Amino acid sequence: DPSWVEASEVAEPAEWDPVSQAVQYIEALFDAEENVGYVVEAWQKNGRWIPRNRGYYDRTAGQLVEELSRKGNVEEVFGDPNPEAGAWVHFNPLDGAGVKNANVTEFRYALVESDNMSLGKQRAIMEELELPIAVMVHSGGKSIHAIVRVDAPDYGEYQKRVEYLYRVCRENGLDLDTQNKNPSRLSRMPGFERGGSKQFIVAKDVGKESWDEWREWVEEQSDDLPDPESLAGVWDDLPELSPPLIDGVLRQGHKMMLG
Repeated sequence: DPSWVEASEVAEPAEWDPVSQAVQYIEALFDAEENVGYVVEAWQKNGRWIPRNRGYYDRTAGQLVEELSRKGNVEEVFGDPNPEAGAWVHFNPLDGAGVKNANVTEFRYALVESDNMSLGKQRAIMEELELPIAVMVHSGGKSIHAIVRVDAPDYGEYQKRVEYLYRVCRENGLDLDTQNKNPSRLSRMPGFERGGSKQFIVAKDVGKESWDEWREWVEEQSDDLPDPESLAGVWDDLPELSPPLIDGVLRQGHKMMLG
């Protein structure tokens, strides 16, 4: 029940370092040899800024980190986006040939985003649910983007795990945008500004360490069974035995069958 959840603080970094923000994000999600896709061009539709094109996907995480460290400027590496629109990134690695679902090489992460409650409530519920979040990003708008580990072996299993993830979130008060399910989805890239607000990393390595650990925990929370008790806790204080009727064979109140 979200009404019982106390909001968590979501504060901008005390020192704004766009390069550090981008590097931390890339290193948290990608291996050095994996291609990263991103978009910095945008156009306005019905008062909302949306990605203009497919963006860029020809460089690896290692190349981007090296260039960011050498140049010390996110705009020189990624391009100079419209400060009203911000920048986007694909949170799953790509094959360098495109940005569709078919170009995703590892079905590693899913996006959890909800913009119908305060940022503090969003963060608190995500934390209460112990979601296996690799990185949590302030979108620069009304939502937090949680990049959740699902570690699916293929696209079919990815779909099943995302449906399960979204159902658990929905049942626990986190109403998600269902358009965010596909593995090639764009999310907000930290290190850029959007409409006067910063896109920044809120937290990393939140909740359970893996999908399997999280799902097992969720099932335990909802099985309605009592918590297991260890025999070691009562071994030295066992209930008193009933007096015997036949020593070593039968006690009062017990039953015995003879054949």
